[in-house]
Amino acid sequence: QMFLPGIQGAVGTATFQVRAHSKYFDHDGFQFTVAAQTTNALQKLFVANDSITSYVDPKTLLPFRTELHFVEGRNRLNSKLTINQDYGSITTESGNRIEIPVGTHDYLSFFYMLRTLSLKPKQTALSILVNNQPKTLYITPLKRENLQLGSQTIPAILISLTTDDGEADKYQLRGWISDDKRRLPLRLTAMTELGAIRVDLA
Repeated sequence: QMFLPGIQGAVGTATFQVRAHSKYFDHDGFQFTVAAQTTNALQKLFVANDSITSYVDPKTLLPFRTELHFVEGRNRLNSKLTINQDYGSITTESGNRIEIPVGTHDYLSFFYMLRTLSLKPKQTALSILVNNQPKTLYITPLKRENLQLGSQTIPAILISLTTDDGEADKYQLRGWISDDKRRLPLRLTAMTELGAIRVDLA
């Protein structure tokens, strides 16, 4: 669930789904899907209905295909990307080729890969695709703390997410991951064009 200051209740929800290990586009893999949409509380200001589908290698969780469908206000985006992790390249639907570092994640595969990290007190760098361009993302564990989530108090690891561009911490992305074997994503906060935003695990 997503929250904005000054607006009562959740302003958006995101639902994640993992499909069974199978054959997808001639590759062995998993299918990850997330669907996100604004609720009535926000729709007078902004309407969004987005989905991402990522097909990933079962061992590395690296994507070999990404499908994006974004409806945000008047903006529309439909994109299908074929990713060759062996050669470090992406081919778009129109046949354009994008060079990427080998081992580049998309938004969704990164979300699941993050849960596999040990999150020891050291920085981890990886490549992630942002607007069809690879960026280096730095994951830095900051501290362990107890997070209040609804009526529960959960031991968590606070991390920061920064990039390699000129405004590394532009969005002030912070995440709380449960400090146990499950590594559940409990909370994400960021600064966006709509203001400070908080996403909590429902």
